[in-house]
Amino acid sequence: MEDTGELPKRARYYQGMCDLDVLAKGVSYDELREQYILFICPDDIFGKDKPVYRFQNREESDPSILMGDLCYKNFYIFKKYREIKDNSIREYMQYFATQKYGSAKMKRIHDLVEQYRKDPITKKAYMTLEQELNIRYKKGLAEGRNEGRAEANKELAKALRDQGKLTLEEIASVSGLTPEEIQAL
Repeated sequence: MEDTGELPKRARYYQGMCDLDVLAKGVSYDELREQYILFICPDDIFGKDKPVYRFQNREESDPSILMGDLCYKNFYIFKKYREIKDNSIREYMQYFATQKYGSAKMKRIHDLVEQYRKDPITKKAYMTLEQELNIRYKKGLAEGRNEGRAEANKELAKALRDQGKLTLEEIASVSGLTPEEIQAL
């Protein structure tokens, strides 16, 4: 990924999109599993001269307290592959930096990359992926807003009912709830 100034926010966006894919309406948060958002960048976007940056949510005043949301965002700076300690990660980053492979595993990956680059169906799928993610994100936001409005309408209707100044029919016309629903609140 080239540094276009928004990569950290893009990582947040990708996390949200992945979570929306896992959690359909009514699904328990326990369904969320460990998640890694990986960025493979040519340049050090953080400017601290590190080959790898690993992020997870921590408490600001006491970084030893982890949020425990199981989401990790890793940024690999492939131009600094020589400094990466883990051999397997270094091998991948070297491939990204040089486009050369030194093992059978990396040759297989290189061949797959070339195959996908030449495949028009894969190209189209890749090009439309971000658009699809945007659509899903907007749908999730709209569903969340609708649920929030429904709850707000219920709270408003209950408060108006409890004041006793309006009839159930009048409250229904304002809240969109039926008189029966208002009575049951």
